[in-house]
Amino acid sequence: MGIFNFKRKKKEKKEFEQLENPAELLTVKLFFENEPEFNDEKIEQELSKRFKQIEIDESIDKPNNSRHYFFKDYEVKFPEGSIPAQATIFVPDQNNIEFSELQNSFGQSWNWKEAEETVRKCSYEILLTDVMSRNMEYKERVEYFQKFVASIVTAMNPSAVWIRNSEMILEPTDYLEKINQNNYQNINAFMNVRLFNIQERKGEMIMDTLGLNSLGLPDFEFRFANYNEQQIAGLLFNYGHYIFEYGNIIEHGNTIEGIEENSRWKCYFNHSQLEPKRIIIEINNGG
Repeated sequence: MGIFNFKRKKKEKKEFEQLENPAELLTVKLFFENEPEFNDEKIEQELSKRFKQIEIDESIDKPNNSRHYFFKDYEVKFPEGSIPAQATIFVPDQNNIEFSELQNSFGQSWNWKEAEETVRKCSYEILLTDVMSRNMEYKERVEYFQKFVASIVTAMNPSAVWIRNSEMILEPTDYLEKINQNNYQNINAFMNVRLFNIQERKGEMIMDTLGLNSLGLPDFEFRFANYNEQQIAGLLFNYGHYIFEYGNIIEHGNTIEGIEENSRWKCYFNHSQLEPKRIIIEINNGG
């Protein structure tokens, strides 16, 4: 049997069916040791490799510290009509990286041991965000935004990439390799699996996913004591990718296969124990 053969049970309280996360702004920061310069020609060349129809804000009073792009390949629908998907580059007026907001990311960026050391050598950052795209189907939204970020990373060659939504810091080459899969329609960078020790309970840990909530999907959270954390990380990683692929098809009270043979773990929609506060699927193994 597959790990995602969900066992459905009768609907319980209606309130649990309505728990969901609102989509959030997608935010990436690029860090540089030296002051970055806008090479508009190079940026536009990279964007043209990934988008067919690009419109650039050519306002006469265009500021030197920002750029705004319209991607007509992707449509955002509203009751009043449709607009192209958009994204921006913004350079802060003051070169002051807030290392305090990166503390969790320093401890949870498992794939790059030099992440903190590299970022602390940097003095400059630029901010990349999507604009008015929360109404998009979440896979298309991730696809276009990751194409945008990949274009800027390739053109500007930063020292490090920070995905705020997943609290993950990645080496730029690794980032580009991760997000290139399936035509950029993946969450290899926009979902992190985190681990925390519970200080008041010796040997007890809590692991979760972070990032799915930004797309309007539930994250996962599991509190445990007698399992290998690498094994649990693999399960949560697979659970998260399944939700991204098929949508939020799990219902409150469903069961999924656990680690032990023939074991069934229950799923409950709940508010997260960990920050940031959001709606998660709490895994209960009955222990």
